[in-house]
Amino acid sequence: MGAPLQTEAFAFRQYLVNRLGSRREECVLVFFFNGEGVYIAEDIYAGGKRTECLIPLRRTVRRAFDLDARRIVLAHNHPSGTARPSSDDIVATARFRQIVEPLEIRLDDHCIVAGNAVASMKAMGIF
Repeated sequence: MGAPLQTEAFAFRQYLVNRLGSRREECVLVFFFNGEGVYIAEDIYAGGKRTECLIPLRRTVRRAFDLDARRIVLAHNHPSGTARPSSDDIVATARFRQIVEPLEIRLDDHCIVAGNAVASMKAMGIF
């Protein structure tokens, strides 16, 4: 069993940069954790447009139930080069959170990656 994930940790942020930083289309990376925050699995959803990728809500919830995951961290990239969350990102994250939390799945963070930069909505106080 590993230690609980810290989204502000350098190693996690570097992992996000390596996975998403150089992609040319938006992709969503979903991390699944048990109730104590220990990593279970991750899924990447590619095929978004250059400027938009929706959070795959049904697939993510189904996968969380299959894994008995209790916590999720979302990450996606901005090929535009700006790591700041857009208003659409904020609305989509709030909607996702409103849907999963009554199902006893906690959204721990949503990180935006642009090149070598990572922005955490949690650290920014967005939720």
